[in-house]
Amino acid sequence: MSYLENGSTLRSMFRLMLPLRHDIDPTRSEVITHIKDNLRCDIGRAIRAFNSMRHKKSQVLVYDMVHRQWRGCDWVPPEEGDKVALLTRAINEMKRELFALKSEVRKQGKLLGQLERKRSRKRDREEEEGETVELQPEPEPQQQEAAPENEEAASGEDWFKAMREALDEQEMASAPSVEPPSSPSGSTGPTRFRWESAEGLVPMP
Repeated sequence: MSYLENGSTLRSMFRLMLPLRHDIDPTRSEVITHIKDNLRCDIGRAIRAFNSMRHKKSQVLVYDMVHRQWRGCDWVPPEEGDKVALLTRAINEMKRELFALKSEVRKQGKLLGQLERKRSRKRDREEEEGETVELQPEPEPQQQEAAPENEEAASGEDWFKAMREALDEQEMASAPSVEPPSSPSGSTGPTRFRWESAEGLVPMP
């Protein structure tokens, strides 16, 4: 809020300003001339005051699009019919602004709904993937450890089997084709070989 030298403000001084026309040439602008005369200042300060009062945040001066004039925010025409027409235009402008706001709210609501649906679908997919992972059982450690033991046992059995077969072949190769000589009947002397049916011939010491 801009305070003047006399303690008043721009709003209090120009809120009831009559409708005046503005021109791009400041010297031909009725609004600039009116502000300069009331503030008793140069044209540069009058232009700065006009720009400040017509700003959206202050809106001390409002633009009448029907008559293409600037007027004070609280100014009303003296005639009753003109007052009604002015109020009707103001109401219509407010309705248009309200309609635009509602349209924007609906648009934002649709966007929020789309985002919420996408988020919900993503959450459902993550839950389904989590359930699929939980349904797949992991191999038990005992089963994993038992496999090497079984392999070792099988390899040990194969080794013993091969050794037995090799020993059997060796025994069959070393067995004599005739019966070893025995001592004469009635002799008690030791024979040269001792017959062993299970292990073959073993020389006497």
